[in-house]
Amino acid sequence: MIAATSVVALAMTGGMVQAQDYPTRAIDVIVPLPAGSAADGVARIVLPKMEEILKQPMVIENIGGAAHIPGMVRASEQDPDGYHLLWATIADFSSNPNLYADLPYAAEDFAPIGRASAQTLIMAVPTASGITTPAEFVEKAKNESLSYASTGIGNSNHLLGEMLMRDAGISLRHIPYEGGSAAVLDLMRGETDMMFYSLSQFQPGLQSGELTLLAITAEQRSVFTPDLPTMQELGYDDVLVSSWYALFAPAGTPEDYIDTLFDALNQALADPEVVAALEQTGTEVWTSGSPAEFAEFLATERGRYAALVEAIGLEKR
Repeated sequence: MIAATSVVALAMTGGMVQAQDYPTRAIDVIVPLPAGSAADGVARIVLPKMEEILKQPMVIENIGGAAHIPGMVRASEQDPDGYHLLWATIADFSSNPNLYADLPYAAEDFAPIGRASAQTLIMAVPTASGITTPAEFVEKAKNESLSYASTGIGNSNHLLGEMLMRDAGISLRHIPYEGGSAAVLDLMRGETDMMFYSLSQFQPGLQSGELTLLAITAEQRSVFTPDLPTMQELGYDDVLVSSWYALFAPAGTPEDYIDTLFDALNQALADPEVVAALEQTGTEVWTSGSPAEFAEFLATERGRYAALVEAIGLEKR
């Protein structure tokens, strides 16, 4: 499904070298996930503030599809003119390159601009299951055939399920979805047994009482769910992932344009209204020191995921 939405128009100053005549027109931003997804929601908080800073519209185009690949391919084919950007996730640059033998895009097709934020992922189950801890879920999985949902093969919540199976010595049936909303709805109905996902996406089920949160997958407890233990606290040391969102441009985009966008992104993320809106979705600001530092982070992440994929025995598709 493809949808286009315009998000509007603060003078910009920053510490990096900036293009004096850029931008002069609207900037298109591809989000390789459906409207309503967690990544899309964060983009629709951050990009409008960037519009104000840059004084030009930023037009979101949602391109859904398996493993985000259709949108990523479209983004990789855009001109490196500063007017075509990509709002991407951890899956697009960390897991997909390690899961697909013939991936039709490469990390080298893009110029990193900056990381924006991260969401702690949470283990949730249908309240009707009666399960209240990861240990109870693991014990049930040892005696029954249970499933877990994800937003697609290779996504963070898929790999977290693999990590849990490896750590706990259990077997679960993986059910991938193309979008998060449908996956959460099925979890609420009890059609799947467990899912790792963001607090914001679980909100409908929490408000209705149909979902129960068990633990988070970050290194430390979250300010948003201080009573929830980490999986590491509970002895599941390898169940560790935070889902980040970031801004990219096609490779070859002028460096001064990249610097202008980097400064605008960080200014937007320093805005109290943006911070508050992100916090309402369970998202914490997580910026980069520079585009170069972000590029180094991405290289490290890809290496970590490569080791993980090899350890859990996932073959490239």
